[in-house]
Amino acid sequence: MPVAAPGELLVRVEFAGVNPFDWKIAEGLLEGSRPHLFPLVLGVDAAGTVESVGPAVDRFRSGDRVLGQFLHDPVGTGTYAEFALVPQGIGVARAPPELSFPEAAALPTAGMTALASLEALALEDESVLVIVGASGGVGSFATGLAAARGIRVSAVARAGSAARLRALGAQEVIDPTSSDPTAALKTAHPNGVDGLLDVMSDASGFARYLALVHRGGAAWSTTYAADARALGQAAVRGGNIDLQPNAALLERLVRAVVHHRLPVPLERKVRLSESPAALAELKAGRGHGKTVVDVRA
Repeated sequence: MPVAAPGELLVRVEFAGVNPFDWKIAEGLLEGSRPHLFPLVLGVDAAGTVESVGPAVDRFRSGDRVLGQFLHDPVGTGTYAEFALVPQGIGVARAPPELSFPEAAALPTAGMTALASLEALALEDESVLVIVGASGGVGSFATGLAAARGIRVSAVARAGSAARLRALGAQEVIDPTSSDPTAALKTAHPNGVDGLLDVMSDASGFARYLALVHRGGAAWSTTYAADARALGQAAVRGGNIDLQPNAALLERLVRAVVHHRLPVPLERKVRLSESPAALAELKAGRGHGKTVVDVRA
């Protein structure tokens, strides 16, 4: 069994979350920028129980239920494993009893990205927010979190996800495969929308949706598709979300989910042996909601 260093927790992983970041790491996203340990163990999100703590740890103790984004150097010491060593200073928080381990494992990266995006949008109650790519993990969390704030969500997602997104609080769902979503949104909101959160489009796609946002509105991309000059010309504040995972953000997310009793968009649980297929589906754009890996199975 691994031994926790002075500032580390040793976490017995129950479930690991599946994220696009996982296959991107496998394909060399961080190569050259951070040290790696081979063979790579993938996975950044997890939930489990603290097995032991190093002598310098003061936020946690043995037996605590925790969740978090466990990514740290060296890359490759991931969460698709029975145990994970985690520095206490990264995005780790206690998991409340209201959340099961699978739900907790689904939260960290996608949920923090969604919450950070909504905080950047800073929309008021009754504002209209378009979420492009709403069926995925980030989009699903953003839909639920925004609706809980009284924001009117127009979700752009395929028809097969419509019922689930409406259950999360979306007021309308636009299927991009059956019509021109920007035309449909312009017809529904002739005076423009207040905000845009795009978790899917490239630069040209983001620009098309940006045209729907009225002057003084806000538009953010999680795919680095936003152009500062175009935003300025449109008199729209916004940019690209660069998630900085931290315990405070994660704790705000957990409080929001528990307080509003938000359903965690957990689509399925897979065995560890099934994780390569789950990652392949995510890479191909066929992922809906969140998938978690039962590392015990």
